[in-house]
Amino acid sequence: MKTDLQTPTQQKPAAITSFGVLLARLTWTAFGPLALGATLWGVATARQWLTSFDVVVACIVGLMILGRWIEQRSGTATTMTGETATVGHCKRYTASLLIVAVAAWIAAKLLGTYLLR
Repeated sequence: MKTDLQTPTQQKPAAITSFGVLLARLTWTAFGPLALGATLWGVATARQWLTSFDVVVACIVGLMILGRWIEQRSGTATTMTGETATVGHCKRYTASLLIVAVAAWIAAKLLGTYLLR
């Protein structure tokens, strides 16, 4: 008897049955990135170093991470391609989001402070 160890068994993720989990998924996949982009535009056009937009950016990033975490804890987490998500996916998302968000915030600050004057 020959077993195929090369092919991983892929389980289909469970359907989202909770409105809270659906809202969490939409937060990290759609609403969060849109709100973050709009707020970063506000950061750039404010032309000041510290504004209320900076706090809003941090809150949006925090909500995106919280949304990803809630979905992961629900047992119905999937990747953007529809595969079952693991804790590793959640950790990589968090690390990547933090790096990209800080870089985008710095770029918006530099753009607003030095180039849009």
